[in-house]
This record gives sequence, C-alpha cells and structure tokens, in this order.
Amino acid sequence: MLKLILKNLWARRRRNGWLLAELILVSIVSWIILDPVVVVTHDRNIPFGYDADRLCFVSLSTLQPQAPGYDEQAEDSAVVINSYLNLVRLVENYTGVESATPVLGFCYPNSQGNSNSQLRAEGDTLDLSVMAMHFLPHTRFFETYGFRPGRGMTPEQLSDYNYTQNDIVLTENAVERLFHTKDVHGKRCWYRQGSDTTYLAVTGAVGTFKTYSEWRPVAVQFIPLLSIDMEDTAEDAHILLRLKEGVSMQRFLHEFKPWMVKELRAGNLFARSVQSYDKLIEDGEAGGATAIYRRNLAMAAFFLINLCLGVIGTFWLQTRTRREEVGVILSFGGTPGYIVRLLMGEGVVLTFIAVLTGCLLYLQYALKEGLEKGSGWIDSTETYWVTDFAQHFLIVSFIVFFIMLAVVLIGIYIPARKISRIPPTEALRDE
Repeated sequence: MLKLILKNLWARRRRNGWLLAELILVSIVSWIILDPVVVVTHDRNIPFGYDADRLCFVSLSTLQPQAPGYDEQAEDSAVVINSYLNLVRLVENYTGVESATPVLGFCYPNSQGNSNSQLRAEGDTLDLSVMAMHFLPHTRFFETYGFRPGRGMTPEQLSDYNYTQNDIVLTENAVERLFHTKDVHGKRCWYRQGSDTTYLAVTGAVGTFKTYSEWRPVAVQFIPLLSIDMEDTAEDAHILLRLKEGVSMQRFLHEFKPWMVKELRAGNLFARSVQSYDKLIEDGEAGGATAIYRRNLAMAAFFLINLCLGVIGTFWLQTRTRREEVGVILSFGGTPGYIVRLLMGEGVVLTFIAVLTGCLLYLQYALKEGLEKGSGWIDSTETYWVTDFAQHFLIVSFIVFFIMLAVVLIGIYIPARKISRIPPTEALRDE
C-alpha cells in the first residue's frame, strides 16, 4: 500500500504541494505557540518540595501613633520582639495548631519578594547565585514549613541548633553545586564584599524546593537571625502555622479569624490578616507569571483551534473531490476499509513530511535564538528535559506532530468514510 500511497501523492503533486506548504506553515506556527506553554506547564507541575497543604499565614501590622490604644512605650525594639514572640506562642497554643513559627522579612517560599547573593565554595572561585532567606533559631522554622531533610541534621535539629555568627543552612541543590557532594560536614563557603572576605560555615541542609510556584528549584541559603531590629522589620513580620492532621482548613479559618481579631494583639502589634498558604501561592501567581501563562494558554488554544479547523476543512474538501477515484477503486473490488486506509495513509505521509520540514526550519531559528527558557532570574540548579536542547526540541516536535496528525486524520476520516460507502455507479455518475 505504501507504493500506491506514494504514487498517488506524486500523481497529485501540484495539489498536494499546496497542502504540504500549508502544513509546513501550520507546523512552524504551532511550534511558536506551543513551546512556551509546554515549558511553563512543565515548570508549574514540579513539586514544591515542602508540605504546603496544612499551612496558614498570618500577617501582622503595627498601630499608628494616632490609633486608639497606641502605646509609645511599646515601640522599643526589645518590647516589640517580646510582643511578636508572645503572638507566636498564642497562635501555637490555639486549638488545631500543630506548630507555629515567626517569619521575618520579605523573602520566603512563594513570597513576592526576592533577595539573592553570590557564594563560592572554599578553595573555589566560581560564583553560585543563591536566594537568601532569614529565620529565627529555636522557633521550629524548618519543621513547620515541612522542608524535607537533607544530609546531616533533621529539620528539627536545624531549628534548634545553636548558631553562631556566619553560620548558614543550604538547600541540597546548593550543596551539590558548590561542593559536588551531599555531605555538608566541615564545608565552608565565602563571598567578597569590597576588599573584605567573609567565610560562612554550612551547618546543615534541607531538601531542594521551589522558591516560586512557576520557577524551577534554585539554590537557597537560610541565614539565622541572631539579633533583630524590629523597628525596621515590624511591617514584614508574619506567623506561619501548621494545622494538625485531619483539621479542616475551611473550618479552622472560619473559627480562627474572629478569635484573631479579638485576641491576637500584643503591644502595638496586631494580626492584620490570615490566609491558607495555598491562597498565598495563588495570589502570588495572579500578580506574577500565572496571569501571563493563562493569557498565553488561552491564545494558544484559540489559535490552535482555528489552525486545526482550517486544516480539517482543507483536507475535508480535498477528500470529497476524490469521489470518482474512489468509485474506480470500488468498481475493481476495493473495500470501504481499504479506501479509508489508503486516504488516511496519504495524510500520514504528508503530515510526516510537513512536520519534519517545519521543525527543521524552526530548528535554524532555535539554534540562533534558543528555545523557551521559562520563568526565573536565577538559573536553576536542576536538570530537566526542558533544559536539554536536544530533548526539548524533540519532545515539543513530537507534540506538534501528534497534534497535526490527529487534525489531518480527522479531516480525512469522516469524508473518506462517507464516499467509500457510495455505490461505484453513483460515484462515477456524479463526476
């Protein structure tokens, strides 16, 4: 049958040439549309790397001098710290709460803030860009977040470690990239600020995680806060809490909010809002790359549907014009099934040639400009198929091919099935 398919395609080469040109163009356009959608979808489906399902996030604020109940004496930094920790203890003792921890600053997992620096392994001169996050020791920070343990200490041990100046905790991917091992024992890294060189001791590691939901995992360093100036950070004070197993998030928030408004106040600090961590992630996405992603997804769907309808219509009309040819085959003993397979086989060959040509043409552009890289201004330390040029190109090309093949076969099968069941005399008479 393959010989007959090739013979038929060559015999109708003028008409098939236009079909081939259309399919090549559609293949290139499909590549342009699908590539960013495929990459971002891949990145969004990478697991977070920590347990966000039972987390809630309480945001704090401070009373202004003109507000009722304002206490000028409570503005002292030490008083603010004590007030802050008292609020954390109140939350931790609330019914249904497993643990709670203070979260200071504007950079934490899936926040909208960011802070980065450059680190080098001791004895090395290669920089590694890392995201910097702060935490308070002895506050159950790592286990409340639900980070996976790395090599060495458990999250509980990392939270309770007696940190000294210039101690840090790294994620596993940062350890592997800096030291080419998962073992952090005795490891140090350094950075230079002006003419000063500072060495940092790596006390432990936690599992690799995503700093933002639409990013691939990047290297992170956790910096213990051994001293706090709450006068500068009070507006960036939060409380992270983890619910006990089996506690309903919806019911908890329903009961917690009125209690929070009434009871969660100490000094000039008070609880401003509370939300599930899933909602925090969702809100962050809405103001970030997700809105763009959803727009691109909608545009991709719109254009692909229109392209597919155009291709289906073209092949539908082309197939219906072959009634006379089908009548001849039927008159010589061809079966309806044979005719359908023949016509669909021609479509498969045309699609294969067109997509191969279109992808090879797009390859020239990709080699010059690169493929879609996804979100993130810090390079990921992880290796995925989207970061490998050959795999990336082949996988997206196969996706384009299967979409095009499905579209072409739909455009051929329905009219081919109809004309293959027409009596030969009628098909020949109509022509």
